[in-house]
Amino acid sequence: MLILPLIAFVLILGAGGQQHTNSTEASTDSGYHRPTLLIHGFHAGERTYDHFIDLAEQKHKAQYALTAVINGERINYYGDWTRTMSHPLIKVVFANNRASWDRNATWLNHLLDQLRNRYHVHSFDAIAHSRGTLDLLTAYSHSQPLQLRRAVLVAGPYDGAYRRDDFPHANRILSNGKPLIKHPEYRELVRNAQFFPDGVHVLNIMGDSHWHGTNSDGKVANVSSEALWPAMGPRFSSYREMTVYGHDASHHLIIRRNHRVMDAAMRFLWHES
Repeated sequence: MLILPLIAFVLILGAGGQQHTNSTEASTDSGYHRPTLLIHGFHAGERTYDHFIDLAEQKHKAQYALTAVINGERINYYGDWTRTMSHPLIKVVFANNRASWDRNATWLNHLLDQLRNRYHVHSFDAIAHSRGTLDLLTAYSHSQPLQLRRAVLVAGPYDGAYRRDDFPHANRILSNGKPLIKHPEYRELVRNAQFFPDGVHVLNIMGDSHWHGTNSDGKVANVSSEALWPAMGPRFSSYREMTVYGHDASHHLIIRRNHRVMDAAMRFLWHES
């Protein structure tokens, strides 16, 4: 049976209820424009966003600027970020790609602090995949070296993941809007919510790859991704949910090959219809 790709899109407004920040090309006195950080997931690496970068450059939407390889306290930079780049893209690569999200959050804030000092930028956007979403949300709850404006969060395991602490059909969202089972990830996000600053616009993307009828991408249940809203949603200035369907909505492919996700991310980050 041929399963045609579908897209479901939900818009939920948070505290601010606004859809746009003032400028997608905000620059500083130094002339560097606001970067978009590309954050990979658990056991992933620097090639996660290669196809997205190629597509963004082909469409003249953004430009590859740097790769920042984080190895504990040391960060190595590769590439050439120039002032002419209107939407610079920075790959964030964790040399230890199996560390906890709390450890990654600390390292990520070290990177943001260095970007502020080196390039005198004051804000950033981000795309994060899988466990990288927890890295980003935890980092921004703990410290804010730079202001996060817009975040595209893809296949986030906000309330568990298969083969770790969740099982197919085990969880659901209750009538009160909260999940039935609250895994450690969810409880930590709830604790961090009070420290999460206002002003962040969020696009929460999840996949349904029709994996054995589980309403999941094969690794993360949609219920787990949907749990972001009850955990932290009211802190966001705006919040959107998007679900993509089909083979390329699997946990691995959704960020690497799904053009619907990539196009949606570009529109969301750079305010294009």
